[in-house]
Amino acid sequence: MANAPRIKKTTIVDIAKACGVSVTTVSRILNDKPDVSAETRQRVLDYMRENGFAPQSAWQQLRSGKSHFIALHFPQEFNPPSHEIITNAAQACQDEGYSLNIIANTLSDNELLSIFRSGQVDGMILMEILTHDRRVELLQQNKFPFVMIGRCSDNTGLSYVDVDITKGIADAIDHLVDLGHRHIGLITLSPVLQEKEYGYVTWALKGYKSACQKHGLPDLSRAANLQPGDTESVVVNLLNEHPEITAIITPQQQVVNGLLRAIQSKSLQIPEDISVIGLLHESISELITPPLTTIGFPSHEMGYEAAKLLIGQLNIGDGKPKHLLLRPELYVRGSTGPVRAKKLLVDA
Repeated sequence: MANAPRIKKTTIVDIAKACGVSVTTVSRILNDKPDVSAETRQRVLDYMRENGFAPQSAWQQLRSGKSHFIALHFPQEFNPPSHEIITNAAQACQDEGYSLNIIANTLSDNELLSIFRSGQVDGMILMEILTHDRRVELLQQNKFPFVMIGRCSDNTGLSYVDVDITKGIADAIDHLVDLGHRHIGLITLSPVLQEKEYGYVTWALKGYKSACQKHGLPDLSRAANLQPGDTESVVVNLLNEHPEITAIITPQQQVVNGLLRAIQSKSLQIPEDISVIGLLHESISELITPPLTTIGFPSHEMGYEAAKLLIGQLNIGDGKPKHLLLRPELYVRGSTGPVRAKKLLVDA
């Protein structure tokens, strides 16, 4: 695919040449120095306004050669937007004098590269990372600055912030095993969607399988798709096939409602008949009856730290790859309890 043409950014030199003044004069005007004639100052200001430059942000760009904009690319193909991640990334940008632009649509190679080549942004935060992500390969090859929220299979030379969902699942299973559970199901969305393998689910499944092997437990994992009602159907089928199951975990918020509906349809009580651990916002977890035991999702730290990592690369030229893996906390509430002799399950 052909590369988009490189678009030259306007610089302080261009402003000076167009206005017939020295670079030093333009610099003094940008910095609001008094020793410039009113006529010259007005001519330069008029030129900038006529060419669409805002008084402060554009001047900062001209002085530094940077746009002071960061893009966050969140293609909405798999998960709904994580507003806390986005909000806290924006807060970190604001703290450092940057602005955050959100790009929600899928980008072609040319579109992705042209965002940098046109000078629209200084760097990019990538979300919804695949185990083998074309965006990552493309930006790395072209030496454009970026940071991932999530991680690939091979992270050599890459910087990322991610939740250690492998550890989160392992902690959840340890908790259930301590309560006597030996048949623990896992419900996720499918890790592969339209030939794309999503890292988060891949690492969650890896954590589950490793923890099951550690404790000598059977693998009772199942994947649902994004279609309405599919999660409920998958869970009901799993419980019909394995009535010995006494606990189920899901590491994805989209799965929780379908999981709870399926358990209700089987006339099972939580946690007396079956324990449940999910991933859900804390405020919502407390509203469920009984309150849901959850794997924490550190969205605040993920968004904020990813932006800080990227801005560190941009401001101080720190190109050394950094890996920040945040271990989620397990918040124990009323949806998990000791295992007891299960009643015979009757198909719904």
